[in-house]
Amino acid sequence: TTEIYTLSLHDALPISTAEMAEEEGPCEWEGELDDGFPTGQGTMKYPNGDAYEGVYAKLEVDDPAAVAAYEAEKAEKEAAAAEAEPPAEGEDAPPAPAPEAPPEFPKVTTSLRHGTGKYTFASGVVFEGDYVEGKKRGAGVMTFPDGGKYEGAFDDDCMQGEGVFNYPSGDTYSGAFHGNKKSGVGSYMFKQSQSQFIGEWEDGEFKRGEWILSDGTSWKGEFEGGKPSGEIGRAHV
Repeated sequence: TTEIYTLSLHDALPISTAEMAEEEGPCEWEGELDDGFPTGQGTMKYPNGDAYEGVYAKLEVDDPAAVAAYEAEKAEKEAAAAEAEPPAEGEDAPPAPAPEAPPEFPKVTTSLRHGTGKYTFASGVVFEGDYVEGKKRGAGVMTFPDGGKYEGAFDDDCMQGEGVFNYPSGDTYSGAFHGNKKSGVGSYMFKQSQSQFIGEWEDGEFKRGEWILSDGTSWKGEFEGGKPSGEIGRAHV
């Protein structure tokens, strides 16, 4: 039996039918309900055209409103500290404040993607893998309409950890990711030139390591914009 259940687009707390109709329109859940919450295996169709097939769970989570208020206050304090006047010449800088432990947030009941599932975006992007409390976390595969494909670790709803990305061009990157970008140690193989970068990546760019050409010649050093920069050594293998 198909049940119609109204909730926010990003699986936050359920809101009233009137608010949802005014903002986004209702979601459609086909599966079981537990006290009004989607639970177990089922299919959720979202008002923006996205769809999810997999497991939902009724969970007790930190109140999103309380978490958002805490994060906003923390950001304000950090901004104020960054703008503070530096100490006058000869004066000691004030001691850095001790890091604050997050408070105990009040709990609320909600229903989230929690387990294995398949999420199809209206754009054509498809994710198949693990969810924890509504976010992609664990092992998964993400495919893109242009033919690109990522297979590996996810965390905090991002490609994060070790993985392999196959590009539509035939290029392949294998290594570390952070926040959906190449970050850490990894290797990138260029299909057309049969050359590869091996080394350290930051924010999606190759920064330092070795560029091995198809003839066996290699360059080692710093890189900027995908090209050698600064002092660099060339060695013939």
